Amino acid sequence: MPPSPACGGRGSRRNPTLKNLALSVIAASLVLAITWLYLGLSKGKPEYTIAKTIRYSFLVTNNTAEYIESASLKVFAPVKQNAYQLTEQIAANQTFQTQTDQSGNQSLLFQLKGLAPHASQIISITAEVKLATGAQPFGDESEILLLSEPNIEVDAPEIGDLAAKLNGEIPQIAAWLYKNVTNIGYIAEDRGAHYAIAARQGDCTEFASAFVALARASNVPSRMIGGFTMEQSGRLQAENYHNWAEYESGDTWGIADPQNNIVDSGYGSYIAFYNFDKHSRLENSQRFLSYDQRLSVQMM
Repeated sequence: MPPSPACGGRGSRRNPTLKNLALSVIAASLVLAITWLYLGLSKGKPEYTIAKTIRYSFLVTNNTAEYIESASLKVFAPVKQNAYQLTEQIAANQTFQTQTDQSGNQSLLFQLKGLAPHASQIISITAEVKLATGAQPFGDESEILLLSEPNIEVDAPEIGDLAAKLNGEIPQIAAWLYKNVTNIGYIAEDRGAHYAIAARQGDCTEFASAFVALARASNVPSRMIGGFTMEQSGRLQAENYHNWAEYESGDTWGIADPQNNIVDSGYGSYIAFYNFDKHSRLENSQRFLSYDQRLSVQMM
């Protein structure tokens, strides 16, 4: 008589098969879950693939006929990290302290010792940075970067009307500014977005401010960035100072340089030194250093 399934026999041969099948399903589910978790976590990480060494320097002069025992000099450094830039290391030919604010802006504080009357010395700075080749995910500051600020007059009727006409399209906003705002060269004071659109003129600061205001009025988070366009050699010079913008598109942040009608390109040539936002904004965007009034400082 064949054995009863309840006591083993054929029934005992089926159970391992069912158990193995169940274990396989569980294992496959775990692998799938881990894969999705990994992809979800890695999705939010920007990738920086261009390694660059950048250099810049300042000529510091004692303008007085007196010996200066100690004087302070503060200069900005590349932002620690944003969507398209990661600063890995900063070095200088003199000792400094690094200060970082909540917006990721870095400054280097030098205490200069023993400056003879009318004597000069050079401060040389080197930074190792990595840059992205395209728009990257980075953080979530959407609420802050939709608000009105000084010189970013999001609530001005002229800005709202123009944003509506441009349908909130980032390329159209940049193209309109490029075609309709005249670049009149360097302006010492920041005149803001409303001025740029109403007067149809300005410098790179007005172009960037106007872009940010129009983007925010279109419900696109954006902010102005100050820094330098980089030459192939990696040398930063005063004449390469520039203001542009970054904006959110989906899960990523891209570059917009409306003065040059650039949208989502130019990665690898922009070095950000200052993130402008509600928490961190200079009175004048061209001030990338501060120093003892007995000194004069010139970027070389």
